[in-house]
Amino acid sequence: MDTVLVAGATGYLGRYIVNELSDHGYKVKVLVRNPKSLNHQGKYFEPAVINKINEIIEGDITKPKTLKGMCTGVDYVFTSVGITKQKDGLTYMDVDYQGNLNLLREAESSNVKKFMYIHVLGDHLDVPVLQAKKRFVQELKQSPINHLIVKPTGYFSDLTEYLEMAAKGKVYLIGDGNNKMNPIHGRDLAKFCVNHFEKDNVELEVGGPEVLSYKKIATLAFKSLNQKEKVMSVPIWIVKPLIRMLKIFNKRYYALALFFCTVMTNDIVASTYGKIKLETYYKEYVVKRKENR
Repeated sequence: MDTVLVAGATGYLGRYIVNELSDHGYKVKVLVRNPKSLNHQGKYFEPAVINKINEIIEGDITKPKTLKGMCTGVDYVFTSVGITKQKDGLTYMDVDYQGNLNLLREAESSNVKKFMYIHVLGDHLDVPVLQAKKRFVQELKQSPINHLIVKPTGYFSDLTEYLEMAAKGKVYLIGDGNNKMNPIHGRDLAKFCVNHFEKDNVELEVGGPEVLSYKKIATLAFKSLNQKEKVMSVPIWIVKPLIRMLKIFNKRYYALALFFCTVMTNDIVASTYGKIKLETYYKEYVVKRKENR
């Protein structure tokens, strides 16, 4: 039975990965900062995974000393570690680049067979978070360890923000809202990753089963809440100067704003995979949120 070390096991995708690996017969070892979080559902009602785990290691990929020896006896390493918002004094370079690099170096010292990394589709987009991820990918490709890089279009969890805006009465879009993407559910993405686990030294692009415009995503959010649709499109010529001002006064929010502005004004589409539709996710999320109030 091969052993897989999962970094990011308490995150949206990580929980589904743990489930899928366990169901496929792998021995699952997880690296987490807070083991207690494994006992309950995630922020987006992802499953608790404590019963799917064989071994828990408490550590932090931004602190190399906490990683020593953790890859001993490990056949594969999987990491979906990354941040959307820069907080707690940590930057994208600290986490998405250096943190994953720390884990890679530890894997190399233990002769791990393969290192799987969850990147993101959009290498052509020039934003800070992607620069950090792309820099790590360069290091991974130069490593003596076999690698597998998966590049999803975007998670359903990220689009929960549209549901939250709709719940407050209005959804704001940057630009005309006609750009498209095919986001993917964490469960479907986990299945894709594990089903392709044996591939070596390749990059795989993947998206969900439906290609949707941002206008359509907003419509689905209101429909799931049984609310009247109210969407406001903010012209890009208004948004860009505001983002430039953020660069002067708040670089952290600047990076986040630039990322979302860039994504919403570009098509992010990959080969379709999976069965779970965004509307289904939205409706289930609304029900679970009511149940957990």
